[in-house]
Amino acid sequence: MKGTLSILGISLLLCTTSQAGWRWDKDAYEGAKSGVEQRVTSPSYCYDAGFEFSGYLSGIWPEDNRLNEAMGGGVAISYFFGHNFGLEGSYHLHGSGTAGGSDIQVGKFNAVYRLPLGGECCSTIAPYFFGGPGVVAAGSSEMLWNLGGGLDIRFESWGCIGLFSDFSYNWVDQGQPDFTLFRAGFRVPF
Repeated sequence: MKGTLSILGISLLLCTTSQAGWRWDKDAYEGAKSGVEQRVTSPSYCYDAGFEFSGYLSGIWPEDNRLNEAMGGGVAISYFFGHNFGLEGSYHLHGSGTAGGSDIQVGKFNAVYRLPLGGECCSTIAPYFFGGPGVVAAGSSEMLWNLGGGLDIRFESWGCIGLFSDFSYNWVDQGQPDFTLFRAGFRVPF
């Protein structure tokens, strides 16, 4: 019992004297840097205000057989007022999917809201949402409303050229069926 108490007492004495230096040199104790360093990164300049040109391949999937599923492509021009909010005008041309059918043309004017993720790993990734009016023409022209979302990835080393992919659901007023539109392509800010 005396041996155990002796070892315990010596251990307590050694521990308290080894920690005593921290109390005496208060500047060394409080001025010590943390082992974890936090770096704050700014959002990528790829999502600054300005114009963007987009070219893409697209596909259209109608809700019924008044239109046929078709592949095509299109172009868009956008203007962003800052990192988040912008306006986009787009034109799509799709084949009819049949030998005698007419091409499907879609024009849209959308408000776009993007959310650049920020941070060191994700500063060039931005999910976005959009919606607005438009026109679809396939034999006859009809007004449409659309709502959708997508993902935009930019490459700073390529001058902020990016790749994107999105989808939208389009509600057509009368003669044409509602349809889903998928786009995938490139974006060039200028």
